[in-house]
Amino acid sequence: PQMEREFLGRIVQEVDRLTILVEDLMDLARLESGRGVIHRDSVDAGALLRTAGERLREQVSRAGIELVYDLPEELPEVLVERRRIEQVVLNLVHNAIKFTASGGTITISAQVDGDWVAVAVRDTGVGIAADEVDRLFERFYKSDKARRSDGTGLGLAIAKHIVQAHRGDISVRSQPGKGATFTFTLPVATSREASVLRDPAGSSAPD
Repeated sequence: PQMEREFLGRIVQEVDRLTILVEDLMDLARLESGRGVIHRDSVDAGALLRTAGERLREQVSRAGIELVYDLPEELPEVLVERRRIEQVVLNLVHNAIKFTASGGTITISAQVDGDWVAVAVRDTGVGIAADEVDRLFERFYKSDKARRSDGTGLGLAIAKHIVQAHRGDISVRSQPGKGATFTFTLPVATSREASVLRDPAGSSAPD
C-alpha cells in the first residue's frame, strides 16, 4: 500500500506537468499563428504591475527573497490585455525566483519612454552566460542552470509573443554572478502605437 501511494503520487505529479506543457504549447501555437485574440483595454500600468507581482508574493517569501517595486507615483495608462500582461510579469518573476538565492532581491520597475512604458524585472541571481542570452526566448530552451528546474521551457517564448502582439519589444541584459534584467515595453494608451492597435486596418504596418 505504501508503494502504491508513492507511485500514485508520482503519476499525479507527471500528469500535472503534462497538463501544463500541453496548455503552454496550445497557448504558444495560438499566439504564433495569430489566432490568439487580444482584448485590449486602457489599464493603469502601476496597478497592473503590482497586482501581478503580489500573486507571487508568497512564493517569493518562501524562497527567502525580497520583492520590491520601483514605480513612479503616476504612470500613464497602457493599452493592453490585462490578463496577458500579468502572465508576462508572472513568467519573468517566476523565472527570477528560480535563479535567485535566499537573501536576494527581485525588483519590478517601470518608466515612461516616449509613447511607451518600459517595464523591467531585475534580480540579483546567478546571471546568464553571454552565449546563452540570445537563445533565452527560444521555445523549450533552458540554460545550463535551469535544466534541472521545473518548467516547460516555454515561459519566455510565450512572454515574447505576448509582448510582440502588443507591438512591444522584450530583451534581457545579464552578466554571470550579477543577476539579470528583463525589460519589455507597452504602448501608452494615448499614443500613436495604441491607435494602430485599436484600428490596425486603418493604419500603416509597423516598421
